[in-house]
Amino acid sequence: MTAVAAPATAAPTVRAARRSPRRYVSLVLAYAFLILLALLSILPLIVMLTSSLKPQTEIFAIPAKLFASHPTFQNYVTVFTSSDMPRALLNSLLVGLLATVFTLILGCTTGYALSRFRFRGSRQLAVSLLLGQLLPATVLLLPIYKLINALGMLDTIPGLALATLVFVLPVVTWMLSTTFAGVPIELEEAAMIDGSTRLMAVIRVVLPVALPGIASVAIFAFLQSWNEFLFASVMTSSIASKTAPVALTDFANEFTVDWGATMAAATVISVPITIAFLFVQRFFVRGMAAGAVKG
Repeated sequence: MTAVAAPATAAPTVRAARRSPRRYVSLVLAYAFLILLALLSILPLIVMLTSSLKPQTEIFAIPAKLFASHPTFQNYVTVFTSSDMPRALLNSLLVGLLATVFTLILGCTTGYALSRFRFRGSRQLAVSLLLGQLLPATVLLLPIYKLINALGMLDTIPGLALATLVFVLPVVTWMLSTTFAGVPIELEEAAMIDGSTRLMAVIRVVLPVALPGIASVAIFAFLQSWNEFLFASVMTSSIASKTAPVALTDFANEFTVDWGATMAAATVISVPITIAFLFVQRFFVRGMAAGAVKG
């Protein structure tokens, strides 16, 4: 029996040995493709960083060079001392935080209700949340502008946060309803059997379990608010509420563009939020994955 079993055991090993070169080639090609995609994604950021350190004469030098021959921080000095960018960054931070807080409050309550309660029209309501996302933002620009103006909140940080909320909240509510649906209802029922009210069961049991998903939508809401340009450019007219993406256009006038300062300002806007996202990306990935699994 030993003599008969030996060839049967060796056969898969031989087939695996024959397939291993092809497998390694596939892995090498896959990693090469991923590295190429990563380089293509990072290249614009690298060009932005290096251009921000170049004098104006080197930005359009021929032949072009990726790195500056004489690096300078003068462009950053211009951004922080001769422009409205510092105040605009603070405004962007305030708008992002305000929009994120209200998005989480309204999104968590609505998302929980849609995931736990069944009432007439609940499915239609859940689907209708995303119907507004099918329309271009320019179509809704005038109605939202008139609404904010009627509320007396034009050219204010709360008004801009409210305008951002109109587009962020439906997506966040949909994502949170899926996240809460993925939390086993038995955990909540067990807490209620032990004497907790529904509200306390949600706070002590449901929210901690759904924390990765909540963190992911918070990151999503803040990034959307931080990068928003269309509504900020129309609904702000003074430095009191102007955000960083709008202030970025101040470095261009009718005939010239200060490309060095523009690249430095773009770096100031992009790099901090990119670094912050790298630290919290695990929560974002876990939250998105948790929302795709139920039970």
